[in-house]
Amino acid sequence: MHFSTLLIEPPGIDSQLLQLMLGPEKFRVRTSECGLKAWNTILTDDVPDLVVMDADLPQQGELQITALQLLEMMNNQAQWSNIPKIILASNSNPSILKISSVASVNAIILKPYDPRRFIQEVYTSLKQHIESHIAEVNRQHIQLGTAFQELIQLSDQSRFNDLKSFFTQLSHMIEKHFDFEEHFMARHNYPDFIDHHDNHKKLLTMVESMKVEMAKSDKAITAERIVKLRTDLFEDVNDDKQYIKFLSSLRSSLVG
Repeated sequence: MHFSTLLIEPPGIDSQLLQLMLGPEKFRVRTSECGLKAWNTILTDDVPDLVVMDADLPQQGELQITALQLLEMMNNQAQWSNIPKIILASNSNPSILKISSVASVNAIILKPYDPRRFIQEVYTSLKQHIESHIAEVNRQHIQLGTAFQELIQLSDQSRFNDLKSFFTQLSHMIEKHFDFEEHFMARHNYPDFIDHHDNHKKLLTMVESMKVEMAKSDKAITAERIVKLRTDLFEDVNDDKQYIKFLSSLRSSLVG
């Protein structure tokens, strides 16, 4: 099991030491040497599990992006906003207080830093990130269950226009849930990812077919078909128990 890390650090001995501490048995490290190159990475590359960034980034060319600006730009990118971030900083950095107030900053480690403290902060940040992901998966399951119950009530009450509108909202919720899971699964080489992805595709095809059918007809789909879709979806949710077990194992691997 590997965790991907984006290290934003000028070339030199510090960068080399940090890469050594993030040993290849647990971490895949990508590097950017300044704010501008890091921003290009954020726009074009896959999202990592962790960002480690020097608060004292060098100026490169005419355009300088400071660590604080980079953090704010990351937090404006949906997939990057919740990625844990560890900042390495000198006491003299004038932006320390502002950086420490950024929501996604898990820790600020002052230079010269203790390697043991650094790796402990890395592990703690990643554990919290996994726990947050598990909590969000469970929250989305509850949200979907509540939405299906409301949809069935609308069908029972023959509120067909409301049902059509709410079914469209539900379809977006399902798609968002699948996308949320699959990004994390792919990043961590979840062994059942292909089967999980294929099952998601089948369910999304079923949802889309029902949407098209409702759009072409004055009649809404029956409660029985909604229940069938809910049953199929929550069979997939039951499969998520294996995924949660995998995540728990991933979290347990973070032992110093």
